[in-house]
Amino acid sequence: MHKTCHISGAQDEADNMLRFVHAPDDGFLTPDLAARLPGDDIWLANRKELVEKLAAARDDAPSDLAARVETRMRRHLGSLFALARKAGALVIGFTKTEAGLKAGRVKLLIAAHDGAADGRRKLAHKAKAAGIGCFTLLSSDELGMALGQSNVIHAGLTDVGWAKRINRDAGRLAAYLGDTEWETE
Repeated sequence: MHKTCHISGAQDEADNMLRFVHAPDDGFLTPDLAARLPGDDIWLANRKELVEKLAAARDDAPSDLAARVETRMRRHLGSLFALARKAGALVIGFTKTEAGLKAGRVKLLIAAHDGAADGRRKLAHKAKAAGIGCFTLLSSDELGMALGQSNVIHAGLTDVGWAKRINRDAGRLAAYLGDTEWETE
């Protein structure tokens, strides 16, 4: 189903856009990333600068609306990592991730963007040689919080289904942040 962006007028599939509704408790616009909340909606193309324009132009939008959207997207990714871990589809740590890459079990490499460049580069090189994507959108703190451990820098998804789902939602966050080179498959 195609929707029209309230700010730019661009049309796109609803899955590629952001939906906002009025919160029942305070009447302010709130992001509805799952597109399930009731009420009249406003659709925007999935770009942070458009959310910032919406927040500046409307009295019923909180000034930090763009930050709220980004925070919810990051938390959603964290919850997906936590679910993948509980499902046994995730290896954590440099050594286990490297072994998973060598054995061909890792389907998506995860590296904290604030981890040491040398370690990230070593695993990214191995992942690239194997044709595996690399996810680098979350910090070590965000990954650690999602996975219930401290200092998580490297991990690997070992299930194709989880890798595709997380890669799709990571692409959504990357697009929101303006990363036009993100590969979703």
